[in-house]
Amino acid sequence: MVSIKDIPAEARWEIATKAANIQSVVCDMLVRQIIGEKIDEIWKTIMSEGGKGSKAMAESLGLPARNAKEIEEALSIISTILLGPEFESDILEANEDRVMVRLTSCPMLNAHRTVGGPVTGTPAHCQEFCQNSVQSLNPHYAIQYSKRMCTGDPYCEYAIELKK
Repeated sequence: MVSIKDIPAEARWEIATKAANIQSVVCDMLVRQIIGEKIDEIWKTIMSEGGKGSKAMAESLGLPARNAKEIEEALSIISTILLGPEFESDILEANEDRVMVRLTSCPMLNAHRTVGGPVTGTPAHCQEFCQNSVQSLNPHYAIQYSKRMCTGDPYCEYAIELKK
């Protein structure tokens, strides 16, 4: 007899995050048909609260967030835990005050592509999570996007930097 314990944790995690991402995309599509764009306000609240929880998650995992490099590392780990291992990114620039990242694969965008649904609202939802996550991790830093795959750019590009 096969037990859940026989399935490697990494495989269970990958299956669970893919299923959750696809379910959220389908839920968004269905609710959007019923109530229209008001779904974006619902998602904004959900993603905002999710981002605010990043500090507690980082602390429980022992992830520091004292500077831009540590904040990026914590955000990357938290996002991967929540959304799955399909993230692919490169650090373009990194020092304690500023980190510039180029993201070339995103599990949420991949879920939209799998389902074939529009990415309506996704840029704002992602930004809401990331802004609140960075703010939660260290209120002295902010995140700013310059490119987004879900708006048609070939990759996402963002900077986490010390507020001026």
